[in-house]
Amino acid sequence: MRFVTILMTVFIATAALMATDATAKDEIYRWVDENGVVHFGDRTEGRADVEQIDIRNGNRSSSAPASADTNQQQEPQQPSYAQQRRDERAEIRKKAAEEEKDLAKGCAHHRQLVAQLEPSTRVMVTYEDGKVVRMDDNERLKSLTESKAYIAENCNK
Repeated sequence: MRFVTILMTVFIATAALMATDATAKDEIYRWVDENGVVHFGDRTEGRADVEQIDIRNGNRSSSAPASADTNQQQEPQQPSYAQQRRDERAEIRKKAAEEEKDLAKGCAHHRQLVAQLEPSTRVMVTYEDGKVVRMDDNERLKSLTESKAYIAENCNK
């Protein structure tokens, strides 16, 4: 008697599971909201821009009316919010790399000046017109101090 009860329970449970599997819809819809966020759901909720995804085959089909697509010219799609943020971050990284490169050039220049000005009291300067003049000690010390301050402020980070 107990065996028959267990067998009937298993049979009824199996039949119930098979019935729900047969009636279940494999319709999943995909849409993108105004912020560029992708959503998935089992209802279209009155949206025209949804794609139906067939779970079994992995195929997509648009459920938007075909007449709307043929009557309107396709507008160029604006990048999604997420893509705009990625582009902004890439631009910020690019600018930061350029600033870092410029800073490295400035540090190299000031280190070279310190290397030239510090050990020698007689520094000869060649101007753009080709004139060579000896830098006096006050100018040398001022230039040396400015270069050391620049290095301390910008280069030793």
